[in-house]
Amino acid sequence: MAAFRCSNENCRRLSIGWSVLYQVSQAAIAKEQLPSGNLEWEPLRIRRPAFLDMPPEIAETASEAHACLSIGAARGAVALARAAVEATAKAQGCTVNGIVAKIDALRDGGVIGTLTAETSHQIRRDGNSIAHGDIGDEAISADDAEAILEFTDALLDEVFQRPAKLQKLKARHDERKQSNGAVTGSVGEAGPQRLRRRSGDALNRRGLKSQPTSAECLTA
Repeated sequence: MAAFRCSNENCRRLSIGWSVLYQVSQAAIAKEQLPSGNLEWEPLRIRRPAFLDMPPEIAETASEAHACLSIGAARGAVALARAAVEATAKAQGCTVNGIVAKIDALRDGGVIGTLTAETSHQIRRDGNSIAHGDIGDEAISADDAEAILEFTDALLDEVFQRPAKLQKLKARHDERKQSNGAVTGSVGEAGPQRLRRRSGDALNRRGLKSQPTSAECLTA
């Protein structure tokens, strides 16, 4: 068994690699043979998804919840999910006391829908059983924790990410419409001038004199 550091400059985290080596009596030989063996790794894989378009403290908490689940720490994942729910309500200006009232305030204010409020209360209930020390009342399996994190992801998407995405799409659409309007206006203004110039050139080639425009008449 040995600790290995990830060679990725953006990671550099430690992982434990271990393998059963037969007929090795000296530690120095084992150290040489271990990296070339078929290693088992702990943790197997750490998953830390990035959460964009939201306050960084909420994004980091949600990402850490997924990291906990990826290494089998189901209780830690659920506890962090509960924290993310309450922090989301606070970020939306819900100052009422208690997480129950905060979730209801998000629903009543139209920030989240009824179904999202119900799943948020499920996150709260499971998180409370851990936060308040009732960890023996009901076991939390990896599947339970995964469902809780999916509820949390849906909440964060509805409150932060989906509105941010729509705002970006609208801004790009408005910018494109303004650019098209400016181009159309320029063409419309220049069109009559080009038409008069071409008509005058054609008459000159025929030896005829073009009729003055009203502006030219006034000037004369």
